[in-house]
Amino acid sequence: MSNSVNLRGATWMTVSMLGFVVNDALIKKAVDDLELFQAVFIRGIVIVAILGVIASSRGDLHNLAQHVHPAIGLRVAMEAASTCLYLLALSRLPLASVTAVLQLVPVAVTFVAARLLRERVSVHRVGAVCFGFIGVLLVVQPGSEAFSPWYFTAFAAMFTLVTREVATTKVPTTVPTFLLALTTATVITLMGAIVSAFQGWAPVEARPVVLLVVAACFLSMAYSASVVAVRVGELSFTAPFRYSLLVFALILQITVFDDVPDMLTFIGTGVVAAAGLYALSREPRIVAPVSRG
Repeated sequence: MSNSVNLRGATWMTVSMLGFVVNDALIKKAVDDLELFQAVFIRGIVIVAILGVIASSRGDLHNLAQHVHPAIGLRVAMEAASTCLYLLALSRLPLASVTAVLQLVPVAVTFVAARLLRERVSVHRVGAVCFGFIGVLLVVQPGSEAFSPWYFTAFAAMFTLVTREVATTKVPTTVPTFLLALTTATVITLMGAIVSAFQGWAPVEARPVVLLVVAACFLSMAYSASVVAVRVGELSFTAPFRYSLLVFALILQITVFDDVPDMLTFIGTGVVAAAGLYALSREPRIVAPVSRG
């Protein structure tokens, strides 16, 4: 795969990470006034509306039967499972610890790309992913607390995310990106509705709703960009750019939550950024063959 194509995939992956982290920050603000899955449900309604309008305007909703494919069902199921597992682990474990586990996803994706998808993974790509993970550890600084069985839930979330990425590569390219994103958003919204029915419903005020509407816009962008990234670039090349999420998280932590991290966090963020740049710089340039007359 050419350098320019992988660059496009890396760009879309970075855009996706930006969308996800802004969404997370806004959700964190909104759940001060709402139950978590209630917020997921309200946000989901907006996302489904946004993606539905876009998909409809593009004609993606016509002849839905022709787009039915087992890989779509697997991808959506893994998306829903990873969301549930992530939230469950997050409710029982420190945020930094759960984040550290989930940042193993790029490592696992690179391994899967090499072993199952038969992508040619250079030592430079593997090195970039591992180097980026060292930066992740510096940022999240996992504590030395005793191991909890709930960590298995976080690891399960990681594996479902990896499976989701592999499933995305198996979805036919004829399936519109926005239709795939809409399907995912619809399932997550239904999940939020079901869980919130048992969890309870807090009074809804204007402030959290506004936050959730904005979060929905960014998450819609993230869903779509993540699909494009996986379809355009090789998994093993775009994997290190997932670490850009930490760079965006650091910026939001300072500007939105007024929380200035310690020096290790700044160093780790620099390591993460360097890993992505290194992966890009080491990508071999494809030279067009000279025709022989």
